Amino acid sequence: MIKKILLATILLSFVVLSGCYYDKEEELYPNSINNTDCNAPLTYNTGIKTLINSNCATSGCHAAGGISPDLSNYTLLKASISSVKFRAIDAKNMPSPAGMSACNITKLDNWIKAGTPE
Repeated sequence: MIKKILLATILLSFVVLSGCYYDKEEELYPNSINNTDCNAPLTYNTGIKTLINSNCATSGCHAAGGISPDLSNYTLLKASISSVKFRAIDAKNMPSPAGMSACNITKLDNWIKAGTPE
C-alpha cells in the first residue's frame, strides 16, 4: 500500500512539474497582437529610446554613473552602436543574463539597418 502511494505521489509530481517550463511568447506565438509591431519602422524617439531605457540604460547599468558605455541618450547610443549590435543582436547576451526578446532584437536590428534614425 505504501509503495502504491509513493508511486502515485512520484507520478503526480512528475506530471505537475513537467508542465513547468519557460518559453518566450514571441517564439510560441509569433503572430500575436503583441508581436505585430516587431518589424514596424522605428526611430530613436518613436520606440528605440523606450526599448533602450527599459533594457539597457537602467539604474546601475548603461546609464549615467553606471557601467560603460552610457546609453542614456541618442548621441551616446549612436557612438556605441557597434558594441550594442554585437552584444544585444549578434551575441544575444545583453541585457544580462538572458538577452532581449526576439521582438526587441528585431526592432533594434531593423533600426540599426535603417541607419539609426533619430
